[in-house]
Amino acid sequence: MYKIQWKKAICMMAAVFMLSSLLAGCAGNNATKPAEDAAKKEETAKTEFSADKKPEDYNCTLTTWGWDENYWNTVTSAFNKKYPNVKFEYTPMANGDSVQKYQTALAAGTELPDIAWAIIDSRAKLFELDMWEPLNKPPYNFDINQVFDYLKPVMVNSKGDVCGIEQSVSPAGLAYRRDLAKQYLGTDDPAELEKMLPTWDAFIEKGKEIKQKSGGEIFMWPGMGDAAQFIREQNPSPWVENGKIMATKSLKPTLDLLVKFRDAGIVDKLDAWSPAWYASYGQGKHMFAGCATWTSQFVIQPNDKDGKGKGHWGLMNAPGGNISWGGTTLGISKTCKNKDAAWEFIKFATLSKEGAEAIKQIGNFTSAKEPYKDPNFASFKDEWFGGQDTGKFFIEQVIPQIKLRPMTKDDNIIHDAMQLVTTALNSNPQMTSDEALKKLIEEIKNKLPDAQIE
Repeated sequence: MYKIQWKKAICMMAAVFMLSSLLAGCAGNNATKPAEDAAKKEETAKTEFSADKKPEDYNCTLTTWGWDENYWNTVTSAFNKKYPNVKFEYTPMANGDSVQKYQTALAAGTELPDIAWAIIDSRAKLFELDMWEPLNKPPYNFDINQVFDYLKPVMVNSKGDVCGIEQSVSPAGLAYRRDLAKQYLGTDDPAELEKMLPTWDAFIEKGKEIKQKSGGEIFMWPGMGDAAQFIREQNPSPWVENGKIMATKSLKPTLDLLVKFRDAGIVDKLDAWSPAWYASYGQGKHMFAGCATWTSQFVIQPNDKDGKGKGHWGLMNAPGGNISWGGTTLGISKTCKNKDAAWEFIKFATLSKEGAEAIKQIGNFTSAKEPYKDPNFASFKDEWFGGQDTGKFFIEQVIPQIKLRPMTKDDNIIHDAMQLVTTALNSNPQMTSDEALKKLIEEIKNKLPDAQIE
């Protein structure tokens, strides 16, 4: 009897204990739920921007460091017509200084610019710095399919995150002096010139003829640097494969062709970007020059002041194919305090029809595909190129040909080494392409002593 009662008591105590535990558990869950909800709400706030904000509600100052003030002033002025309360602070920076300046700011723990720029030459290295907002992720959710397909690989880092969107496309063909083409080649029609110059070997042979006819006064290129830049970018072979720098495979063909140009005597000796080189665009002694969308604005117009409205220049497809020359992305730095406003600006500048119309006025063309659904959007007639529609030429003829080389973090070092070797080839008429390759490898080794180079 006592045994049965004792068992009943134990069962009752166990039931009470279990019920108490259950109630305590429920009470505990109810107590922690507000904290969990608050944390969840805070996390959501971090990954979402307010959908209720109107353009006039954005009231802040956005900073940037850049190297194209004309572009910046153009696009920010257009943006302010819609977003009147956003101010901008622009600090000039040479594009070659960007890696060091960003690295210095990161090391010192100082603020980066809100809108960060990255030029193609050093972009792979810049994109690996821990400073970029991933624009493909919340709250930005950028769809990379909005831009031209060939640009996609050069807008992401090694993790696949979009660190920046192209300010504009930079397709390049060959510009030529119409007067010289008529005088020495018998035509200034781009289609006829393309038939006449289908390969670089044909280009060299015509150059020899022109040299003879002109008594050595007329050159095919202003300098070796111009030829090197264009020819190098025609080759889409990676500079680095499986951790090895492919100097022989990817860069030797350019050196071989440069030696042919030099030995034929058809290239002048002007250093690219020097005062004499800039001045040459108004002198009419050089028949061809690489020409990207930005070339007219920054090189031809300021230096061929008499060429406006006179049709001094024409634009044609290059022997061996056209290229992408240059390119700058806009991204948002992690230290930006007004990321929603920064994103509104970048969307406007790089993806909107209004932004595209604004930069088109200075000869820049948006990287976004949407505006080109209007068949007339690409049309742009440059006053230095007579009646030729250079805008349609760049978008419809050049871009479809472009095959970009994959980015690598040491691109800028390899690029600088190639420039040094090009200068050496220009100044030393006895240097062979094999000797130039040896020097190139030595220059790269000086900066990258542990690199494997083939």
